[in-house]
Amino acid sequence: MSRELVAAAKRLRWRMLKPVLEKTGAIELVYRKWERHAARTPAGDFKDALPMPPPELMVAVAGTPDRRWFSTSGRLDAEFFRGFAARYGAHFADQRVVVDLGCGCGRIARWLAPEVVDGGGRFIGYDINAGLAAWCDANLPGDYQQNQLRPPLPLPDGAADIVYAYSVFTHLREPTAIRWLEEIARVLRPGGLALVTFHDETFAELRGLADVRTALETQPYFVLNDALEGSNYISAWTTRAHFSQLVGARFEPLEILPGRSDLTQAIAVLSRR
Repeated sequence: MSRELVAAAKRLRWRMLKPVLEKTGAIELVYRKWERHAARTPAGDFKDALPMPPPELMVAVAGTPDRRWFSTSGRLDAEFFRGFAARYGAHFADQRVVVDLGCGCGRIARWLAPEVVDGGGRFIGYDINAGLAAWCDANLPGDYQQNQLRPPLPLPDGAADIVYAYSVFTHLREPTAIRWLEEIARVLRPGGLALVTFHDETFAELRGLADVRTALETQPYFVLNDALEGSNYISAWTTRAHFSQLVGARFEPLEILPGRSDLTQAIAVLSRR
């Protein structure tokens, strides 16, 4: 049998097995096995001046143990958030209380947390994965702890000046996403800034996901691989218009920008009403 036919047979077998695995919950065993395999992929010897998490934690966050990607993408996304915050007068170094929702193993926090703490502010990170939060707490400035799939966070009302969440809403079903938008609004002070990324229709087109783009024409919130909510396995997509409706009761949308060709997700810049 040719290599092409073998590959086609594997794809067909996966399409047949996948719904059964998702329905029974066995997909988690398969996905975790894939993560362990990915963590053994050579990651190179790249280093920067900041602590580098072990490969299994990087895979849990981004699906790759590539150290250069982890460092470079984290720095660029930190600059991305820093620039949007500064545009609206919220500087990370100005004694701010900053919350990183879905901090992972610090891909972005490792660049922003020192700036916040050195500026006299407080940096707080949360992640659904206890191991990721524990690594950040042991290796990065700031306070880090595990959160649950659904709110609340252990913060009083109006405690934060800035909340950012990179690729968190991309892994949530719509009811859970709505609850987290409510929770972000609760912990932000009036006028506080939320910076939230999501998968939009433009990002689907840029990634070549025609079936997702088509689905969004009739379902403004669409979930691909609907299992293991909160993990990288599940992939949630929504139109920018629908996301604007979801945030409208609690936030003033300052900007909602489409996904970009450099694979930056769509971003919503929101002011707490």
